[in-house]
Amino acid sequence: MKFFTTAKHKLTFTKLNDCLDCAPIAAKWAEDEWGYIRDKGVEFREQVLRELSDYVYIGFYAGQAVAMFALLPHEYHTELATRLSKLPNATELMYVYVDERVRGLGFGRQVVDKAKAVAHDAGAQLIYFDTLKQSLNRFYENQGAKLVCEGRLFTEPTDVFYMKA
Repeated sequence: MKFFTTAKHKLTFTKLNDCLDCAPIAAKWAEDEWGYIRDKGVEFREQVLRELSDYVYIGFYAGQAVAMFALLPHEYHTELATRLSKLPNATELMYVYVDERVRGLGFGRQVVDKAKAVAHDAGAQLIYFDTLKQSLNRFYENQGAKLVCEGRLFTEPTDVFYMKA
């Protein structure tokens, strides 16, 4: 049973490369949430997250890891990049996850706010991301995201969004 209060619960964030002991739990979250896409296993996901550890952030509440996200530099398609010289500096938001046990406490909003702050501090104007669950689209729209188009992540259909950093 979840208990909800009106208290404002606050996450603190740490780069994964500063808390590599969290890599196994982050890999488990990723495999549990998105493993159906490629079915490569927890060990594979941990290796990927360790390789991306400078871009992955772990959210802590009361000393426990409860959330994560990754914010990677966005690379435009080379043909588009050579034709347009004024493309905005952008990042790509991935691996957005909040532990099921603490959902509903406002941590998702804090994850998005932190991602925006990190992107802004890195000089990005835009954040791009895909959603695999349409049920999350309204949440992201409420955070200022705009739907761009439909996309694909391997064989899975996605909705592609952007938001200002």
